[in-house]
Amino acid sequence: MKNDQLTIPGLKLPKGWQPPTPGMFAHGLVQAFDQTLTNTGVVLIKSNELGLHLLSAAMIKPPQEVLDIPSTEGSYARAESIHAGILRHRCGFAANADAIVYERKPVAGMRTDSIFLAGREVHRATEGRAVMVDNRHAKKLLVGTAGSRDRKVTKADVKEAVERYITPPKASGRLMPWNEHIRDACMLALAWLLDEKERQTREQAVLLEAAA
Repeated sequence: MKNDQLTIPGLKLPKGWQPPTPGMFAHGLVQAFDQTLTNTGVVLIKSNELGLHLLSAAMIKPPQEVLDIPSTEGSYARAESIHAGILRHRCGFAANADAIVYERKPVAGMRTDSIFLAGREVHRATEGRAVMVDNRHAKKLLVGTAGSRDRKVTKADVKEAVERYITPPKASGRLMPWNEHIRDACMLALAWLLDEKERQTREQAVLLEAAA
């Protein structure tokens, strides 16, 4: 695991920003979904005293016959297919996850309706347990910036940031994919772990102050 500052050409990082260190991540088991109606990446990440570990990675994709359905009917059919896939990935060891996270619908940009409808299926499949994480917030934490109109955060930027903490799977492919959807899901999980550690630190400080 590298500890030096990210070097992303052309991307302006806040002065004094440094990548999070391993001790800044909370310990726990997190399942994360980077959801759309056509490609949903899902990962299971374990964080402990030994570091961050990618336990599983998979893609949830509607079959071609569903993708071929046009218009609103097609969107609803794809949403149902994504919902079924999410339920399959909530079984087994993943059922023990301390947290389930998914992407909050962006205010603007591409595929916002797709992210929103697929996110509704994550919410439904987890009975409201899943927590939304803002993509821009995650980028600020792990890349150092959410980007700008002139220089957006790219897939390569996210890849570099995520691979600082998570080793890509050796068996990359259908059984253990390592693509932009999987890496975005990893980024959401890592952001939640950073936020959770901050929450825990604040709660502990309040308890200590009350006990003093």
